[in-house]
Amino acid sequence: MSNAARHILGVVAGLLLTPIIALGLMYGSGQVVHGFQIFSAPWVGAGVLAACAVALGFLAGSRLSPVASLMAGLVYTAMGTVLMIVELYPSWLADLLPMPLRMGFNVLGPTGALFIAGILLLTASAFPSRWRAARPAPSAPSYDPPQQQQQYPPAFDPFQPAPFQPAGPGGDDQTRPMPR
Repeated sequence: MSNAARHILGVVAGLLLTPIIALGLMYGSGQVVHGFQIFSAPWVGAGVLAACAVALGFLAGSRLSPVASLMAGLVYTAMGTVLMIVELYPSWLADLLPMPLRMGFNVLGPTGALFIAGILLLTASAFPSRWRAARPAPSAPSYDPPQQQQQYPPAFDPFQPAPFQPAGPGGDDQTRPMPR
């Protein structure tokens, strides 16, 4: 895949996944808070948060393009910074959201969770290796053994071991210190 195609797909993924993950984080955290308030297991909220974590991991670690994580990181960092700095953010902003999202918005804003997610994504897009296209693996060199012609008699090669020679007179092996 060319670099241009990777970056175009990264822009599309960043535009699609950024609001979906934000809504999922708001809904999931709202369901978890609501589940804890009524003393029940917040399985749906935990599942939505797990799916959002997988999507954030995809943005942060995929070879698609760092543009996706850069776009989402900028949005989440800006939202998290504004919601952390402005202690009393406009209540009308939260009032525009339906109740399950409103609870999650009220949890994510002041706690800095969006800010942390944004910094994570910005850090993931900062590595230079993510901006380059993947290099194709080098092809393995083909090995063709050299074809040698049989020579009669064989040529003398000083690096080859000497052919077997029988023991000297008497059949004794001259290299051993004691006869057997």
